[in-house]
Amino acid sequence: MKKITSGIKAHKILTGIVVVACAVGAYGIYRSAATANAEPQYVLAMARLGTLTETVTGSGQVSSSNQTDIQSQVSGTIQSINVSVGQSVTAGQLIATIDSTNAAISLQNAKISLAKLTEPVKATDLSNAQNTINQSYNSAFNSAANIYLDLPAIMSGMKDLFYGQSGLSNQSSSYLSVIAKTYRDTAGTEYDKAVNQYQTSLQEFKGLTRGSATSSLDAMLANTYTTIKEVSQAVTDAGNAITFITTTQPDFQAKNAASAATSVNTWASQANSDLSNLSTSQNGINTSKNSLTNLVAGTDSLDIQSAQLSLQQAQRTYDNYFVRAPYDGIVGRIPVNVYGQAGASTVIATIVGNQKIASISLNEVDAAKVKNGQPVKITFDAIDGLNATGTVSAVDQVGTVTQGVVSYGVKMLINTQDSRIKPGMSVNTTIITNQENNVLLVPTSAIKTQGSKSYVLTFDRSVIDAQIAKAKAAAGITAATSTRQFGSRAIGASSTPQFNGSSTSSSPFYGTQNQQTATARTLTISSATAPSQTFVTIENSDDTNTVIVSGLTAGQFVVTKTIAASSQTTAAPSILSSLGGRGTGGSAPRTGGSASATARPGN
Repeated sequence: MKKITSGIKAHKILTGIVVVACAVGAYGIYRSAATANAEPQYVLAMARLGTLTETVTGSGQVSSSNQTDIQSQVSGTIQSINVSVGQSVTAGQLIATIDSTNAAISLQNAKISLAKLTEPVKATDLSNAQNTINQSYNSAFNSAANIYLDLPAIMSGMKDLFYGQSGLSNQSSSYLSVIAKTYRDTAGTEYDKAVNQYQTSLQEFKGLTRGSATSSLDAMLANTYTTIKEVSQAVTDAGNAITFITTTQPDFQAKNAASAATSVNTWASQANSDLSNLSTSQNGINTSKNSLTNLVAGTDSLDIQSAQLSLQQAQRTYDNYFVRAPYDGIVGRIPVNVYGQAGASTVIATIVGNQKIASISLNEVDAAKVKNGQPVKITFDAIDGLNATGTVSAVDQVGTVTQGVVSYGVKMLINTQDSRIKPGMSVNTTIITNQENNVLLVPTSAIKTQGSKSYVLTFDRSVIDAQIAKAKAAAGITAATSTRQFGSRAIGASSTPQFNGSSTSSSPFYGTQNQQTATARTLTISSATAPSQTFVTIENSDDTNTVIVSGLTAGQFVVTKTIAASSQTTAAPSILSSLGGRGTGGSAPRTGGSASATARPGN
């Protein structure tokens, strides 16, 4: 009995091993057949017309464009403070005043000085100027008359000195030394010259009156001046001769030398006095004439300019006593009080500008793309929902190196005015460095390279059409408005954006020509036919798409991803069903040989 039982147990174990071996073998045969029939899958995207936007992002903080301590330019008592801390002010608004009494007086004097120079000439001024000229001529005529009253005595005495029986006559000079005689001859020659001039000018003087023409009087005065000057020179030379002779020859005319020397000194003093008086009178005439000329011609332009500059300086000094806001902003602080003393450089108030700036730091690659004037999108960590705009205003030209990394500061004007934006807040910025509209785009993942050339993988349109038709038939789709599901993705077009293609049919995957600028979609197909290379010329790209310059047209599909056949998943039959026992399903699964197409929203 025990042997029978042992035999039965051994038979069961052997039977179990055989069953398991058969099941494993059957699954292997099935798996091999399924893999052999599977086709690779391709994810396709449509080339479409759209906008390529290249951006650079960065984060930083908000600051104010200006913060200025307004300092006093003058000294004095603060008379008023016209704003309060936190108050908004505009450029030029009065902040405070300092006592300006003395500055106001100086300003008024400068205005008066300029007004005098620029006012038109008055008739009374012209009359007064002419009267001054007449008085000057009258004074000069008196000087000339005095000369001709004094000259007869001088000329008579000089004649006796040079031509009388004693003194320096030719007869007496024979006793003089050679040098002394030279002194005497020089003085005698000057005297003879003065006599001729005197006789001519005296006759001219006698022919004029105070009321004679000014031109005649000018000529007479000039000749009289020449006469008295020559007489003065002759008297001086005579004095020099007498001095030399009495010094070197004290015995020559000893009894007359002293009186001759006294007479010569008296004549010299009189002649020099007359010469000085006449010169002064002539200068007075010239000054009076110049005054009248200037009065008629008006003030010299340089004098007016000088007075204008003085007025401008006085005005600036006066304005400095009124402290004003240099730009629009908010009063941050006021460290002074009314009736306090302000000196040069005393801080009257601090103004913070209204214009806010976002400051970020970029690496050298991103900084090279940023330029002044580029638009910026700005968000704030502390202000939900606020999407501000801005403009790049400055890019550092010199980088900062930190631990071997170069960075460049970028400043952006925040164009959106919002009272919630405050200095120090954190910001996130997106700088639009380039934007191209209405260009042909494909996903960057579709671009491949071969040497220096770029290409994409494409299918003939008939292959794609056939795959879509098979997929629709397998899914039981009979109308474009169907909402039946193929796999886990919608095949119908009623609630799913359509693909665009060159076909004008109403296919839920292609759409019409006017739909070629729609948002990109993807399509997954299975095909035993490998795609072909299509060489293209590319241009700029962003993080997602690349611009196609040539080689493709809008509506063509390109391969963005290939799913190898070995990576497809097919449901394996249960071991029990392969043996004919009870299982989870009795029908054989569909293998990967069936065509499939899937439409889904793209990037």
